[in-house]
Amino acid sequence: MSKFKILSLSLAVSIALFGCNDDEHHHHDDNKVIDGQTLTNTPEVVTKSDKKVSKQTITLAATSDLHGRLRGYDYAIDAEDKHAGLTRIATILEQQRTLDPNLILFDIGDTVQGNSAQLFNDMETHPMIEALQYLDYDLWVPGNHEFNFDRSFVDRNLENFDGAVISSNIKWESNNENYLRGFQIFNVNGCKVAVIGLTPSYVPNWEASAPEHFKGLKFEDELVATSAVVDDVIARHQPDIIVGALHLGRTDQGVGVYNIAAELADKFDVIMAGHEHATYIETVKKGDPNGTDISVKSGLVEDKAKSGTYNESNRHESVKIIEPGKWGSDLAMAKINVEKDASGKWKIIDTTLSNLDTKEIAEDQNMVDEYQDIHDRSVDDARETLGKVDGDFVNGGGADEATNDDYFVDDLGTRLYSTIHKAKVQDSALIDLIQFIEREKSGATISAAALFSDTSNLRDGQDYQRKDSANLYKYDNALIGVNITGANLKKYMEWSYNYFNTYKEGDLTVSFNPDVQAYNYDLFDGAIEYTVDLTKPTGERVDITLVDGKAFDPNAKYKLALNSYRFGTQGVPNGWFTKDDVFYDSSDATVPAIRDMITAYVTEHNGISINDEHLNTTHNWQIKQLAPNGEITQNRANSDIWKQFTNQQLCIHINPDNVKYPSISHALNMNDPTSYFENKAYKADGSATKEALNLGCSWTNDPNNKS
Repeated sequence: MSKFKILSLSLAVSIALFGCNDDEHHHHDDNKVIDGQTLTNTPEVVTKSDKKVSKQTITLAATSDLHGRLRGYDYAIDAEDKHAGLTRIATILEQQRTLDPNLILFDIGDTVQGNSAQLFNDMETHPMIEALQYLDYDLWVPGNHEFNFDRSFVDRNLENFDGAVISSNIKWESNNENYLRGFQIFNVNGCKVAVIGLTPSYVPNWEASAPEHFKGLKFEDELVATSAVVDDVIARHQPDIIVGALHLGRTDQGVGVYNIAAELADKFDVIMAGHEHATYIETVKKGDPNGTDISVKSGLVEDKAKSGTYNESNRHESVKIIEPGKWGSDLAMAKINVEKDASGKWKIIDTTLSNLDTKEIAEDQNMVDEYQDIHDRSVDDARETLGKVDGDFVNGGGADEATNDDYFVDDLGTRLYSTIHKAKVQDSALIDLIQFIEREKSGATISAAALFSDTSNLRDGQDYQRKDSANLYKYDNALIGVNITGANLKKYMEWSYNYFNTYKEGDLTVSFNPDVQAYNYDLFDGAIEYTVDLTKPTGERVDITLVDGKAFDPNAKYKLALNSYRFGTQGVPNGWFTKDDVFYDSSDATVPAIRDMITAYVTEHNGISINDEHLNTTHNWQIKQLAPNGEITQNRANSDIWKQFTNQQLCIHINPDNVKYPSISHALNMNDPTSYFENKAYKADGSATKEALNLGCSWTNDPNNKS
């Protein structure tokens, strides 16, 4: 027996369609969230099967970060996504439950937000939660995005979920009691499997502008809460297997999955994670907060030659961790072989992890039919025409710097050919639209906003449909107006421009810091003029010349508009401003979300025009290297490599580890032949199709891809 991992590993990931013991797995209609009390939809121990066996395989399966993907469809771009959707997960589940009818199935959060899911927030039970129940999920862990709405919304859906709802670190402020139970025990033929849940502690920061979203709740430190629950479970239930269901990235906020795994590797056997939108299979050793890849095929299959056997002799030394990507792209699986020893105790013989890819999987037609009305309503809403677009909102029309197209699709999903949206590196009406809305509504003179989607654009003559707002601004952020000193405004801007790597001689593109996600790059507009010099180190790049028509003053106070996420996640923690500096908050407004403000503006004006006064102003910022006389611009004019790149003869290496936003961590460089590779689909006679050229630059054709 291992040091602390009490007994054996046996996590059944199969629950036939209704595979629960009716006496022990049922939902009480009178279960309600009551202040100061723990919501428990299930008893602490749920029996999956009660047969007399001496050996078995415990199967666990998990999804995470579904973000409204009931179907494999992206309503923001009104297109099918063949690598997503619970309807594809359903097909895999039917196969897996044939292999193991005792399969234990859970979802690790960020389930009900995104992809037009907010259309159904007023329903008694959200369709995404109904869909989990349609597929007989045993357990649900709320993620941070479950708290994007009024707390009554998450309360209601937690109450109405028939399975277990768990999270170890959400507590009532009034008495420190758990909001939800921190764990669930599953009994599979006498083998006890404990599942420990976790929600990010940063929810109050991310929702700082809307405290009603987590009213009465506090979120404890992830490691402290998880450790306490694990110890409690061991003391009271002596489980044979302990599994984490943690909505947490590997290195999030300094207390990520790596830290928890390293600290508790002698107690956890498997950790199934979410939040990062990554697809990986790794192992973490006790005391070492770093992961080691033990997969082949880009995180889909465990490589047993790397991982070896995981059993009673070594289980206290490490823990395996896995995450199933986003949107239903994969189903994470853990198969744990156990058998009884001479004393009747369950012992782990081995454990094997895999991510089952949905890319080539057909949607389950019965489930498609069951939720056709939800899909139809979402499509109809996305296609509602609000007016016409007058003029191209990105210089030159297309979003991509090299090809002037809007986007292409490769094996990592939708992205730009050059991975650079023009509106991120040059002032454009596309981002000005968001910025103007922010200033008009808040009364600020300066605004900060990110361009979240690389597929966003507005082209001359197109119908402006409701989906265009969702694609341009895909989050449900509220709008905040703050008073900020010039010195702190400069700190904020320098923080934002850490998104870029330092320019190197011969660069033909900019490149991006792999440690910075694209949604953490803000542009600044309004009564401010500035330049950015990428030859300088981070912290010294931004030169602000004018603010409010006067020379920039570090000691002056300025009025700044920004979104609620940036306010609570970076602004207040970094000391750029405090809550007392807020002069505007849209949370109580009739239209609280920035995205919906854009929709309302376009509706009111029966469309949007490039000639609108607020969009037709003199450009207020530039990156010096991309100015007409800048280094990158000059390099392009003198480089045959750039011409070949724009013709799609050459491809750029992307950074696949930045899984939410694949981008380039090393710029295309005319002096460095290792910074690009040949597009074998290119044909000199021009006969290659755009689709073939795009796929020729897919991740799987990159010689840097070693998987």
